[in-house]
Amino acid sequence: MVFQIRNPQGENLIQKLMHNRIDVGGLSIGFQRTTRVPEGQINDLPAGLGYFPVFKVGDFKSGAPGNWREEGYFMPMYRQEAMWISFGHPDVPKALIVGAGNINAVTGKPFDPSKEKLAGKRRKKSELEIKLETPQNYMVVPPQPWLDGWKAEDGKIYQFVAAELGSGETVEGQITGEETAGGIQLIVYDPKDGQNLIHATRPHEYVTGGFYSGLKGGNLMMCSFSAETPATKSFMARSMGLGRGGEISQKIYPDPHGIEVWKKSPTVVDIVYLVSSEDFKQVTGYEAPPTPVSYQEYQKQGLPWFDLHDQKYKDTKGSGIFEKLKPVGEGKAK
Repeated sequence: MVFQIRNPQGENLIQKLMHNRIDVGGLSIGFQRTTRVPEGQINDLPAGLGYFPVFKVGDFKSGAPGNWREEGYFMPMYRQEAMWISFGHPDVPKALIVGAGNINAVTGKPFDPSKEKLAGKRRKKSELEIKLETPQNYMVVPPQPWLDGWKAEDGKIYQFVAAELGSGETVEGQITGEETAGGIQLIVYDPKDGQNLIHATRPHEYVTGGFYSGLKGGNLMMCSFSAETPATKSFMARSMGLGRGGEISQKIYPDPHGIEVWKKSPTVVDIVYLVSSEDFKQVTGYEAPPTPVSYQEYQKQGLPWFDLHDQKYKDTKGSGIFEKLKPVGEGKAK
C-alpha cells in the first residue's frame, strides 16, 4: 500500500514504525479493511480495501495508555468499520485461537468462563481458560486462509464490525454483560516435537461479481497520514471492541491433523488493541487513515466479491449464541 505523508520529516518515522502484517509465533497475520455487508442475507466474501496500519505499543510508550502491554500492538478503527483477518503461509502448520474482547470467535465462549452470562454459567472464581478443545474451538493454518467474523452454527459468519467499549454493542458486552477487555487476542500453538505435519492445501478463490482487482487481500485504496507532533503523555483512550455485523458465507475447516498433534501450551499469546480513530492521533501524533468506501460505493465502483472452491472441505460447527446478539448500529444492546 502507498501512504502519502504530508510532513516530510515524519515520513521515515511513520513508515519505519508501521506494520501491514505482524508475526505471531511464526504466523503472519494481517487485518484488512472492508465494506460492511448488508444484514438479513448471506453475502459473498468482500475484498480487502487495504491493510489497517498496525503499530507496536512499545514504539509509542509516551502516548499509549498505561494499561496497554508494551509488547502488544494497536491499530485505529472508525466506529462501525468492518474488517477481516488474513493468515499467511507458515513454514510449519499452526493452530490458532482468535478472540475479541476475550470471546472465542469460533465458539462464542469467554476465555474467562465465570462471565458466561448468556449461557447461565456464572462462576465465583474468575480465571482465563485458553486451550485447544473439542468440539473444535480453533483454526488450523493452513488450510484456513482468513477469518471474516464470528462463526455461527449454520455455515455462516457474522462480520467483524467495530464498536466502542461502553456502547453495549460489542460481542463481549452482550455475552458477558461487561466491556472491559476489548482488542483482538491471538493465541498460536505449534505441533508437538517430532510431528512432521503435511501442509493441507488451501482452497482457491474466484470472483463472483464486480471487476477483478487482484486476489482477496490486495490493496484497493490509498490512505494518508498527516504528521504532527507525537503525543507526550498517557491518557485513557476510547478503546474499541468488535461487534456483530451482517452474514457472510464462510467455513471454518476441521483440523486435518487432529487435536492430539498440538502442544498443550501456546507458543505465543498476543494482543492487538483497537483504538478509536479520534484517539489514534493522541497516541501517535498522526491522523488515522480515512474510512473505507460504503457498501453503496463499493457496488458502484464494481469492486469484486469472492467465493471459494471449497466444496470438498467440511465445516466446523460454530455457536448459536451469535444469532441472539444485536448487530452494531441497531441501538444499544440489552
